[in-house]
This record gives sequence, C-alpha cells and structure tokens, in this order.
Amino acid sequence: MRTALALAWALAACALWSLPAHATDITATGSWTLAIGAGDLVTGPGSDLNGTYASAAAQVTIDIVNVPGPDGQWRVDVRRSDAAWHADLVLWARRTGDGAGTGSIAGGTVYQPVGTTDAESFSGGRDRTGISVQFQLTGVSVGVPPATYTTTVIYTVVDM
Repeated sequence: MRTALALAWALAACALWSLPAHATDITATGSWTLAIGAGDLVTGPGSDLNGTYASAAAQVTIDIVNVPGPDGQWRVDVRRSDAAWHADLVLWARRTGDGAGTGSIAGGTVYQPVGTTDAESFSGGRDRTGISVQFQLTGVSVGVPPATYTTTVIYTVVDM
C-alpha cells in the first residue's frame, strides 16, 4: 500500500511540473537625461557644483500585467547596468505613485540606491499599470571629471 501511494504522489508531482508556466510581464517607459554645466555651480565660478539632482516625479512609469492567479503576488527588483559611470555618482530611485488596477502595491516610496546587483524595490499583487518612479543623482562635484556618464536601470518582476 505504501508503494502505491508513493508512486501516485510521484506522478502527481510530475504532472504539476509539466504544466505550462506563465510569467508576469513588466514594462518600464521613460528615460532621464541630465545636463550639468556652469549654471549648476553653487555660487558661481570657483565654487562646487550642486551635489544632488532629482528627476520629475513620474520620470518612468511601470506596468505589471498578466499576473497569474486571482491574487498573484510579485516583487520588483531594481539594478543598473553601467555603460560609463563614475564611482562617486550614486543613482537613487523611489516609487512616487501607486498606478492603477485591481491589485495592491507596497513599499519603495523612500529613495534607495540603485546598485549593480538586484535589490527589492517594491511589491504587490495582481495587475498594476502606471506605477510612477522618480530618480535622484548624488555625488556630483567638480571632482568628478566632465564626461558623459550613462547607465541603464533594469526593473525585474519576480512572481512570488
């Protein structure tokens, strides 16, 4: 009898693993270009640059759709991928709006540094569209050589 139960359980587990998987979709729309020049000097020639800059409150919008299940839970991780970056510069991100939809959303409303490894930004459940994100750049100074610094912010949705 135990052998029959064990065999039935193994077949049920294989059937569940072979079901087609469905992944939640995430789309981020927007970009931020910041030009810093002589007009950004704190008190004119010979002074330092303003050290902190912020984007518009809804610089990027994120849509999370096709969440499987009636109460599908997810989290959004964030990281950056540098094309050209200076070590003194720190990019920060925060969620500034809940977006719309039938699902929930929580966390991510305080600026957090965006590093080169995934870190949880915010979480929620079910579909949400139009979630707004704001960026902040710190560490700007005359000590950072003039150049074009570029990075890409990557948002990843993780089904939970």
